[in-house]
Order: sequence, then structure tokens, then C-alpha cells
Amino acid sequence: MKHTNAKISLLFFVILTVVFFMQCGEPLKNNEIPITSNSEEAINLFLEGRELLENLKTPQAAELFDRAIALDSNFAHAYYYRANSGGGYKAFRENLAKASDLIDKVSDGEKYLILYGVANADGDGIKQKSELDGLLKLYPDDKRVQDIAGGYYYYNVQNYAKSLEHFNNAVNLDSNFAPSYNGLGYLYDDMGNYVDAEKSYKKYVTLIPDEANPYDSYAEFLLKRGRHTESITQYEKAYNVDPEFVMAFSGIGDNYIFMEEFDKAREYYQKYYDEALNINQKMGALYLKAISFVYEDKIDKTLATFEERIKLAKTKESPNYVLFSYLNTGWLLDEIGKFKEAKNHYEKAGNFIKNAELNDADRISYQLYLDLNLCLHDLLKGDLDKAESGLTVCNDAIEKRGNPYEKQFLNLVMGMLETEKENYQKASKHFTVADRESPYTWYREAIALEKSGKKTEAKKTYDKVANCNDNGMDLAIVRNQAKEKLTNL
Repeated sequence: MKHTNAKISLLFFVILTVVFFMQCGEPLKNNEIPITSNSEEAINLFLEGRELLENLKTPQAAELFDRAIALDSNFAHAYYYRANSGGGYKAFRENLAKASDLIDKVSDGEKYLILYGVANADGDGIKQKSELDGLLKLYPDDKRVQDIAGGYYYYNVQNYAKSLEHFNNAVNLDSNFAPSYNGLGYLYDDMGNYVDAEKSYKKYVTLIPDEANPYDSYAEFLLKRGRHTESITQYEKAYNVDPEFVMAFSGIGDNYIFMEEFDKAREYYQKYYDEALNINQKMGALYLKAISFVYEDKIDKTLATFEERIKLAKTKESPNYVLFSYLNTGWLLDEIGKFKEAKNHYEKAGNFIKNAELNDADRISYQLYLDLNLCLHDLLKGDLDKAESGLTVCNDAIEKRGNPYEKQFLNLVMGMLETEKENYQKASKHFTVADRESPYTWYREAIALEKSGKKTEAKKTYDKVANCNDNGMDLAIVRNQAKEKLTNL
């Protein structure tokens, strides 16, 4: 499983890792980030939790970080890691705030790391990059810093060359550092280098064969290649190695989605929900269940499942899941031409943003995502002037923030706008800097190619969408349409 996964209208938080150091000491000899704590027992718990988190055992890691905090209430890194260990919005923001409040009690390396995470959470891409640069300058020989940089350039800005450089730096510093082989596997996969991707996943398995996530990651690779039987076997291995690794059920379900055994897929999504260890996993299970119905054009059941998700998220004080459930629902309704119903969901989202108990930075970020969705709504409805006006306002805000995900979303809608205006060259430029891993981007790009008369290229891109096995709302919405396009070209 990836450490992070970002799609249109989906919130994510980056998991970061560091190395420990006792208070008032010197940095470790191999130039790793120090960790400040006055309790050796707390540090030992932290280290154990860090290893669990690196192996994607998030709920189990959270318990250990809580215990470390109980022993040292000024343990900034424990708060920071606890923030990134699940439990919903409130747990994330409260622990991140505590880590930030303790910023003057930690080393310079720790400051850069915590501020990097705060900037990421706040959507401040400019500051995030600045903090990362400071961290790399101070600790270039820390394998975990290199791994963080690899993740940033891969997931955040999709600069694959830079990402590859940093992941390779990490494994050159420690050839047995398993997390970076996981990162390399996903990176090579998205680069289309499937041979090296598979080698990286197999190396990952070899390094930590008693952990579940290596089998899970390799299973996802096999899923994407359409090797469903092999993939399911690897997911089952992940679960058998660790019966608490319930995320494996989601991967098995995804295989059945692409085998078009939708009821079977939902059986596994239900298992994922029933055995979930925290609210994040339950929300993930309901999301997968909701989009499973989209593939079958059972839109009413999709809407009902998202409503179920919204109700649960409200009871668990998880506003991020509430908001993006509204936005995903509105987006789906727009795509099928139910613009009035879509606008109703966007209005609910707007009221929620105004009235919910939110961090100020999140309120700004959420409103910007809503505004971008409204631009897409106007565009799909055919009101190009209103969409263009809204995009101009959004662009001004996004330029100041430098958030790469917001830029990708903006450029996607700009590309669609230029397609409608028959400015296909301009559209292509925008799609090039939209989310290059999103099937929805590919689909909209294919439409522009088809309209511009480049039918061979359009057919190739539609085929890429139709045969994609990377499950998500951005695929579910367009996969059947891409298949239909292929029959008519």
C-alpha cells in the first residue's frame, strides 16, 4: 500500500519518519535527525511505534505514541507521529497543534520536519517546499529525510526524476531500508517501468517477509496489471501474516470490481468495514462501497452510501470525510447531468464549511476545493463564462498558496474549459500539468484529442482508461464512458 494516495477531491496526510535522540545530546554520528525527549522509556515506545507506522500498522502505532506521550507530555515527535496515525480529523489536528506548540523545545531538524508537516496540512505548498529544502540541507545523509523527499516529489509534485533520485539516495544510505523500496515500486509502476517495479516489490517482501504491507503493495501491482488471481493470493498472504491488516480486504474487493463481480467486491468491502480498527478505515470502506455502485450505474445506491458515510463522519467528528463526501456526490451528479441535485450538495458543503468546527487553514482549503468543484459544475452545465470567471478567482488564490494538488485540479478544469472553447493546444498544456495519474484527466484529455481530429491518439488514451485497474471515483465515473467511446471510434 502507498504511504499516501491523492485523488481529485480527496484529502490526504503524508506520513513522515525520523530518528530518535535524547534531550540535550548531540546528533547521531550518521547525521540523522535528532529526537528530543526526557524519557528513555518514551523513546523506546516511540521507536516501536515508528516501525509499526512505517509498516502501515497505523492503529497499533497510534497506541504506542499515546503511551509515549503519557510518559513525556512535551514529546513533540510523539505528538507529530500520533497526528499521522489515524483516528480522524480531531486527533490529527489536535496532535499536530501540540507538536507545533512545542517547536521551541526541539532541535532544528525537528523544527523543519514538524513545520513541513504543518505546511502540508495547511495546504501551503510554498512553505512546505521551503521546509523540505531546509531539512535536506541539514540532514542529507538521513535515509528517512531522503525517503520523505522521494515521497514529496512523487506524490505531491509528480516530478518522477527527482523522486527517483531521493528514493535511490535512501537505499544507497541503507540497502535494507524497506520503506523506500515500497516507494520505488509505486514510482517505477507509474513511470511504466514494470520490470523494476516488480523487482522493488519483491525486494520489499524479502526484507520484511513477516510484515503484511509488502504483500499488500505487491498485490496492488499485480491488480493493476490485471493479474487478479495472483493479486488476491498476495492480499491473502498480507492478511494471514497479520490478521489486523484489514486493508487487505479492500484490495481483494478491488480485484473483484475489475473482474466485474461487484457483489463479491462489496462482500470484501463489508469485511473491511466490520473489522476496521479506526474511523479512517471505516470511511475508506464506505467510500469503496459507494463507488462500486458507480461501475454498475446504480447511482441511487451510491448516493445512499455516501449519505451513510456523511452521517457516520459527523458522529465521529471527521469533517474532512463529510465535506469530500458532499463534493464527490456533487461531482457524480454533475457528470450524469443532474445539475440541480449536484448544486444542492455543493450548497450543503458550503454551509458545512461555514458552520463546522474547523481549523482556520482547513476552512480556507475546503472552501477552495468547493470553489473548484463549483467551477467544474458550471463548466459541465455549459456556463463557460461563469466557469472561466470562477477559475480566474481560484487561480489567484492558488498562486499564493503554491499547493500542487490545487494546481492540478485547477489545470484539469482549465483544460476542459479550453476543450469546450476548441483551443485544443491550450487544453493539452493544461492537461500536462494536471494530475497525470488520474484516469479522469486521461479521459478528458482523450476527448480533446478526439475533437481535435487526433483519433488514433484519442483511441489509445480511451483504451488506457478502459483498461485501468486503479480503483477510485475518478475512474468509476469515466470507465464505462471510455469503453463506449472505443466502440464508436
